[in-house]
Amino acid sequence: MRVLWVFDVLSPTMVRVAETLASRTDVQLEVMCNWGGPPPFNPDRIPHQLLHCRNKIDFSAQAQIRARLIAGQFDVVHAYTSKNLANVLGASRGLRPSPKIIGYRGTVSQLSIFDPANWITFWHPRVAKIICVCQATEAALLKSRVPAHKLATVWEGCEPEGLQTPPRSARQKFSIPADAFVVGTVANMRPVKGIDLLLQAAVEHPGLRDVYWLLIGAVDDPRIRRLAEDPRIADRVRLPGQMYGAGRLAGLFDVYAAPSRMEGLSMSIMEAMAQRVCPLVTRVGGSPEVVEHERQGLVVPPENPAALAAAIVRLRDDPALRSRLAEAAERRVRETFSIAAWTGRLHGVYSDVLGLAPSEVNSDAWRMDRTIAQTA
Repeated sequence: MRVLWVFDVLSPTMVRVAETLASRTDVQLEVMCNWGGPPPFNPDRIPHQLLHCRNKIDFSAQAQIRARLIAGQFDVVHAYTSKNLANVLGASRGLRPSPKIIGYRGTVSQLSIFDPANWITFWHPRVAKIICVCQATEAALLKSRVPAHKLATVWEGCEPEGLQTPPRSARQKFSIPADAFVVGTVANMRPVKGIDLLLQAAVEHPGLRDVYWLLIGAVDDPRIRRLAEDPRIADRVRLPGQMYGAGRLAGLFDVYAAPSRMEGLSMSIMEAMAQRVCPLVTRVGGSPEVVEHERQGLVVPPENPAALAAAIVRLRDDPALRSRLAEAAERRVRETFSIAAWTGRLHGVYSDVLGLAPSEVNSDAWRMDRTIAQTA
């Protein structure tokens, strides 16, 4: 099958997915992307072309895409972001034969009928499939009256081998004792991430007076700094800001906390799990799909500092439970949320829209995702 990816900027993880997909003997992959730097691919292995879609109706970008579609005779065009999807749909208008066009949705919010952009993207009749980052995303699009046959949940993943966890002694960099109990997170700390709830739990629960809080990432919620300055916890809260390669620092935590109010599918949670760190997440979006309660971590209700505090106390006071959950978390990431598994699920969607049977290598993973999505 001939596949064209139309992206904005490829993350290093997506580069690995592209390389893994292109290594398949039945796939010829090309990429159009706004690199923001030197292209990461060998052109002999993955042909690529610079593309910048400035908005959802960019006639210059559409002309460039259309020329590539005609020359490449692609079977599938996979567009990430609604901006790219709108321009792919515009570029492919009237083409015969026309490729199967696949979109992508990473949030768990429903579509609004008052947003005209939805009519030229997700509700467009020529969209063959929308890849949903989690089952919660698929459920939201079903409620938005996108036909079920156009939806497919494809869990993404991470690359555990690429995470070089620093030794526990590296806690000294953050003025945290090596033997301290550390709860941490890696996130851009907007209100939706619920980090204020985590600090509220720290302030209000007297049983957490010995816990250190290492919260890595940009702080975009003023409540976080205000809570962090509370004298009951100020000496144990660390806010180092954004850090390069922060995902690997999750290995310094005893518990990875993701108290989100809304979440798609968090790669940061997966990266922590891959480093054998026990996750604590809220029951929102795709988080409980990654972390099964009492199996690879603990799942608590959202907007509930008391539940967060109780779960942290439980994990701190029961090292055997924490260790068992952390080991299961690492195993789940390596088996279900690896780059290979993610690529297999993508290939399954491409095969599905073309009416082809998924290969034997990926058929189990593909059937698993479809079964889960259909019964959720």
